[in-house]
Amino acid sequence: MKCLNCKTEMVTNDVVTKKAELSYNTCEKCGSLWLDKGDLDKLAFTVEGSIEASSTEVDKTPEKEIKKCPRCDDFNLSRVHFLDCTDIVLHRCGYCQGFWVDGGELNLMDEELTKDMPVSGKGFSDFVNNVHVPYWFKRVKKKSSETDTKITVLPVRGSTLKKATEDKCPACGSLLNLYSYWSAHYEGCVKCKGLWVERDELRKLKNQVELGRLHWMNDEIDDIEKTSARPTSRLCVKCKDVKMVAAVFGHSSLVIDWCPKCFGMWLDHEEFRSIVDYLNTIAFNVKPKEVSKELEKDVKQLIKGGPEGRLAEIGDIDADLHALINASIFEHPKVFEACVIAGKMAQSTGA
Repeated sequence: MKCLNCKTEMVTNDVVTKKAELSYNTCEKCGSLWLDKGDLDKLAFTVEGSIEASSTEVDKTPEKEIKKCPRCDDFNLSRVHFLDCTDIVLHRCGYCQGFWVDGGELNLMDEELTKDMPVSGKGFSDFVNNVHVPYWFKRVKKKSSETDTKITVLPVRGSTLKKATEDKCPACGSLLNLYSYWSAHYEGCVKCKGLWVERDELRKLKNQVELGRLHWMNDEIDDIEKTSARPTSRLCVKCKDVKMVAAVFGHSSLVIDWCPKCFGMWLDHEEFRSIVDYLNTIAFNVKPKEVSKELEKDVKQLIKGGPEGRLAEIGDIDADLHALINASIFEHPKVFEACVIAGKMAQSTGA
């Protein structure tokens, strides 16, 4: 593994303490670190609680050079805010959930932690810098080239490979594989990481992510054929000789490839994630009146027998109700404050 800042070969540190085993990669030239998922919490063994939470909304401040994940094949790191609301910006991989920490940022994180939660000792920056030797039971240092592992990036994380297909990727020409993600199926390209979804599969796919919170959000998918579009040179994965069109997804700036004949969609690398982020933003800012209209529509579809099937329609209604509760709470600060107080009281009583 090469340092993303100074290109020096990094050193892998395998450490065994009284409480945990952890591994992290350090650059002995500039002090930067790579931490796999879960290792930041293990590193911060002097801190009570988890500190791996970071902002879900990516900081889009322009960078001189895009950082690639050292673990995942051709996956960019995103700028996220440490502990969600601080001014400390770290780089995190949206796929493997690992963290890149620049030299000196551990000290800033230590300072931030002492404001919000109990921290014993001098913090975990000193642990990395060889000060907290009494906490170590064993420590082994190796060149990262001896320990490096790579993660195969799937078009949608958590998918299961079903079989190879004869369909070709419209972006790079490689053969596509068929994958399943819960009840949804899609075809993906191993090389460029794009994915093909048939007419109703995008709806199923987004219903499964984010713990079902986006189940009720179907308008942008239903209205894709109504948006402005222009012809492209890419051929439809299924229709073969039909050229797809570039269509704007909802009211976003995201442009996807859509087949006007079979209504299938091609999403380039990370565009599915961008769709999910866009829908999350809408869901967070939705007004109670808007959700109420959606709830009324979904109830009518359930009674009449909607196009998605009974279980899917019930899932939409369940998500509608949760969205309505959340929207009502955040629109009325006193209700939100009461909920927070009730939550704290429940915690204090062990409920």
